[in-house]
Amino acid sequence: MKISRKILVALPTSILSTESSLLLKTMKIYQVIRYSSIFGVLEIVFFRDPFTDFSQHNKYSALIEKIWRYLLTPPYLRRKLIPKDPDLKFVGLLPPLRLNIFDVSRNGYVGEKRLGFIYKEKNKLLADIGLLKPYRIEAGNCEPGDIGYVEIVDMNTRRAICLDEEPYRGPVLAFADSLREVLEEYGRIVDLIIATSRYGRIPNYKELAGVKGKTTIILFGGPHRGLYEIAEKEGFALENKVDKVWNTIPEQMVKTIRSEEALISTLAVINMFIYGENL
Repeated sequence: MKISRKILVALPTSILSTESSLLLKTMKIYQVIRYSSIFGVLEIVFFRDPFTDFSQHNKYSALIEKIWRYLLTPPYLRRKLIPKDPDLKFVGLLPPLRLNIFDVSRNGYVGEKRLGFIYKEKNKLLADIGLLKPYRIEAGNCEPGDIGYVEIVDMNTRRAICLDEEPYRGPVLAFADSLREVLEEYGRIVDLIIATSRYGRIPNYKELAGVKGKTTIILFGGPHRGLYEIAEKEGFALENKVDKVWNTIPEQMVKTIRSEEALISTLAVINMFIYGENL
């Protein structure tokens, strides 16, 4: 299925600062990945806010990267590819991510497309695709060490081909040392930069529909400091660096909204207008 959305997201690593245990941090990282994957977010960049020191930012980043890699590895390849790690202690308690590409048959069939770990053995290019034995790759552009997208062409001789098409595998993970770095780096490659804030303006229908067809990055603040405060601390005015500052949850009836709640609420609103007809 072709993804019409071209959405990227930026969040501070300090979203983990409110969670007192590894279990709660693990759950929050899962929520960010799950909510973003529901709406086909292409990339998430985690940045350091100026109220978080580099040491803590690096610790948060390392944990995010480990859990990210675990969750976005096909379940049938995790035992092979993900080493045991105390930071992954609670991943077994998480609900399945259930990406479409992870939904494969138990035994395989001719024509089935699956992700597989590509490796070389005795001058043969093989793929572990989660079945009892590896399949030989006889065509395509997979390289050893890749998690390639393959199609089964023969069950009896266990042959497959690597495909050029690219399925949705969840959001790509990236990191930045500041909000300013996010704006400078991604400002060159996106069409629209949207900051979210309870102090922003409520977008109208026309503005929301205007996201359609545009590569857009959506910025979110942290649990203790919003984007206005982060930008001020970094020495610039938020409105001068972004295209829009939107309040996507008007008339909120709670004192604060968690970053992951703002994420799913904003993505749901924008998704409706990307795919809606004549809204």
